[in-house]
Amino acid sequence: MVKLIAITNTSYVEKSENTFIYKFPSSAKFTNKSKVGLVSFSVFNSTFNISASRGNNTVTFVWNSATPVTTTFIIPDGYYSASDLNSWLQSQMFANNYYVTSNSGTNVVYFYEIVQNSVRYSIQLNSYYIPTSANATTLGYSQPAGATWAYPATNKTPQLTFGTAFGSLIGMTAQTYPATVQSTNQSQISTITPIISPVNSYILTCNLINSKYSIPSNVFFSLPLT
Repeated sequence: MVKLIAITNTSYVEKSENTFIYKFPSSAKFTNKSKVGLVSFSVFNSTFNISASRGNNTVTFVWNSATPVTTTFIIPDGYYSASDLNSWLQSQMFANNYYVTSNSGTNVVYFYEIVQNSVRYSIQLNSYYIPTSANATTLGYSQPAGATWAYPATNKTPQLTFGTAFGSLIGMTAQTYPATVQSTNQSQISTITPIISPVNSYILTCNLINSKYSIPSNVFFSLPLT
């Protein structure tokens, strides 16, 4: 006899993070010949790859203008792709006036970016030099309204610093990129395999199961995150 059991959010145990309890409407008897299996599974992908609990939510940005400015950015908990990280970082640069405009203010120009290099299965950090005042004039750049910084005396690249936890996410060792201020554009590609998604599957367990062939012994299904 096949019995379908629907486990929904009403079965979720608050504050447990991963436990659902199903109470049978009447007494049920199980033997060592009973079987349990998964018919279907539907869940939102709410597994964060960046969070305070993972310790990978902080980066430090150095805006190398005439007087360098160092700012620590805290990334809100969430699931980020390389593109999402780039959008978030540039939103912080915009909020702090770490950018210029071109074409009479119609285009915003940023000097740091995080991009995916799909050909190399890597993530790439690009740092573009902040120009001198004379070079900015030649390039048609203008400082944003409210900017308190001045152009450097020589072309200088901004820098990004992060720890091991964030570095493993994008496939780079913990350090500053570029390591020293440069006068030309710089690119750094992942030196280790990026682990942009630290969780690649959900492992389902059930206390009706006790198998000597699996660890833990109550595993009955593994669902890859796609």
